[in-house]
Amino acid sequence: MKRRALLDEQQTMEYALRLLGARMLSVRELERKLLKRSGEEAVFRVIDRLLEWGYLDDAAYAEAFVRSHRNRWGELRIRSELRRRGVADELIERALEQQPPAGDAALALLRKHAWRHKGERARMVRFLQGRGFTLGEALRAAEEYGKLREDEENG
Repeated sequence: MKRRALLDEQQTMEYALRLLGARMLSVRELERKLLKRSGEEAVFRVIDRLLEWGYLDDAAYAEAFVRSHRNRWGELRIRSELRRRGVADELIERALEQQPPAGDAALALLRKHAWRHKGERARMVRFLQGRGFTLGEALRAAEEYGKLREDEENG
């Protein structure tokens, strides 16, 4: 297997900017990607410079991630994904606090995916828990969904 030559600092910076131009990354994600192609010293200098310039910001990354995934996942899944991506717990908590309650998202998911659970409470709860909602959130959403369906049938 051929080994690639390590990138110098300039090439590492160009590669990092290309990656960040495609999508937002956390500091840890970018570090992992850069370390595959460059030496540690160059990577850490590039990351320091990008942090200084404001191109890398884990707080902004966490907020954007929560905003874009809030309608599909519960807090547990979002927390898990952000931790896996190297975002600090306090930044995750701050980003989650700025978003509306998860109950609305859980109910919207139940409505959107009614074919999956067919109105069965246990299936609704399992579906929502699989998406990272807590048991309490899933039970409340299933109950509310049941009431809405009842009202629609009666009304």
